[in-house]
Amino acid sequence: MAGSFLIMLREGFEAALIVGIILAVLAQLGRTEYVRHVAWGVGAAAVASVLFALFADGVADLFSGAGQEVLNGFVLAVAALMITYVVVWVRNTRQGLRAELSRRVHDTVASRGIGVFVLVFLTVFREGFETVLFLWGIAISGGGGNPAAMLTGGVLGLASAVGIAWALFAGGRRIPMTLFFNATMVLLVLLAAGMLSGAAGLWVAVDWLPALAYNVWDLRAILPEDGGLGALFGILFGYNANPTLMEVLVYGGYLGAVLAWLGSGLLRRKPVSA
Repeated sequence: MAGSFLIMLREGFEAALIVGIILAVLAQLGRTEYVRHVAWGVGAAAVASVLFALFADGVADLFSGAGQEVLNGFVLAVAALMITYVVVWVRNTRQGLRAELSRRVHDTVASRGIGVFVLVFLTVFREGFETVLFLWGIAISGGGGNPAAMLTGGVLGLASAVGIAWALFAGGRRIPMTLFFNATMVLLVLLAAGMLSGAAGLWVAVDWLPALAYNVWDLRAILPEDGGLGALFGILFGYNANPTLMEVLVYGGYLGAVLAWLGSGLLRRKPVSA
């Protein structure tokens, strides 16, 4: 539940923020007649995301045995890479997001409603595509709980995202969002590290990767990962009660590299004192 809440909060907020900026720019241009094209674009993107989820589920059913382990490993690895892309994109463009979208809206208004529809559809469907991959990865890693728990977490996350986006626009941008972005980026990096480590564990199980060593630590008797606090830590921090050395190296290497990169960016943005 915690994982689906985090994913829907992050992806839902980004989609709501983008749609809100597009609507605000259209209002500034006096082209409110294109609002319906925005609604159509959001609706079409939602339908396309559901169809992609059904297609992905159908593909998964074609695999069995060791093939399922291989496929699950690829899904986790791709989801981790997509999360990394989201983190990179947010860090590099969040300051200029409004300006970039404003330019795109100005360009597409000239092509009338179809341009606005395509812009909204592509930007929102990207979020839906990512969400399907991320939720699939959470379900594979065993941290999503039962379908009802994942659905509840997802609905709560989406509702929270829409509420935060509405408060941001209604408050005239007086709400500081730096802490929100930084906190969710760190949580997403931890989530991606756990997914990538999980992919390594699946590939170790089918002898695609060497284990190097088994049971680097074993905390199953103290903090099992299949429920309660252990499951929550598994989602938020990639906790593994009894990992192989390969999983530890993959987790630590990815986490160290990405957090070092994020930290170097924050240091470069600090003003240099005389």
